[in-house]
Amino acid sequence: MFLNVCTGPHDIRIKMKSVGICGSDVHYLKTMCVDFLVEDPMIIGHECSGIVEEIGRDVKDLVSGDRVALEPVISCWRCCQCKQGIYNLCPDMKFFATPPVHVALANQCLKLLS
Repeated sequence: MFLNVCTGPHDIRIKMKSVGICGSDVHYLKTMCVDFLVEDPMIIGHECSGIVEEIGRDVKDLVSGDRVALEPVISCWRCCQCKQGIYNLCPDMKFFATPPVHVALANQCLKLLS
């Protein structure tokens, strides 16, 4: 179920404007040679951007209307690597468009320059 409102103080709601299909997505589709098994229908695409529509009360770096690109890595933010800022090495990392996560869900985004 997808919520249409910001539920937490650090949440933002983004109106998705574009989602790209990259080589990884094509690889999954063409070869089915990956280290996970897709058992249910899967929405691919993890290169995405959009416009901030709503922000939680504790969000300080973004405002409604900002254009953002989403980070496709979903890290735990509790492990040693995450605490050191190298969240891309998180042992519990999940990734957009890789089971069980469908496309365009994020806990982080990067503000784009005008």
